[in-house]
Amino acid sequence: MVRHLAQHNPAQAGLPSIQEGLNKKQIRDLADNSVEHVLENGNVFQVAEALAAMDEFVKTMRKDERYIHFLRDELVKHHGRLITTSGAKIEMCEAGVNYDYSNNDEWNQLEAQIQALQEQKKVLEERLRSVAPGRIGVDHETGEVIEGAFKSSRSTYRITLERG
Repeated sequence: MVRHLAQHNPAQAGLPSIQEGLNKKQIRDLADNSVEHVLENGNVFQVAEALAAMDEFVKTMRKDERYIHFLRDELVKHHGRLITTSGAKIEMCEAGVNYDYSNNDEWNQLEAQIQALQEQKKVLEERLRSVAPGRIGVDHETGEVIEGAFKSSRSTYRITLERG
């Protein structure tokens, strides 16, 4: 059974109408007010779904090459930098810069040592996880005494949007 969520007018939900950009404090205040509204009025599942959809929308749009190319072309017209009426700075930049050090022998030796140590660490962590937290175990092959690792987590929620 498919259930459709009711569409709400932001003003009816206690949310302000946004005419121009917001600064970080305004965003924090808006989020705080929105949480208060949810706590008072419910609709927590609809809000969770809407937030997940907005997050997916933002991630998808921000990495769309057509959008990035168009935005950069517009920034060129403004000498690579623009400050919006709300104070947001939009600037051209180079991101994801990578260096290839593999032609350096000293770097390759260090990288090999690091990889070997990471593998040793992974094996040790697996052994430590095999013993209950706070308990003591003995490796029957080596006689080594090991204490189980304590673990922690935090309770949260997960939402998975339909691929469609």
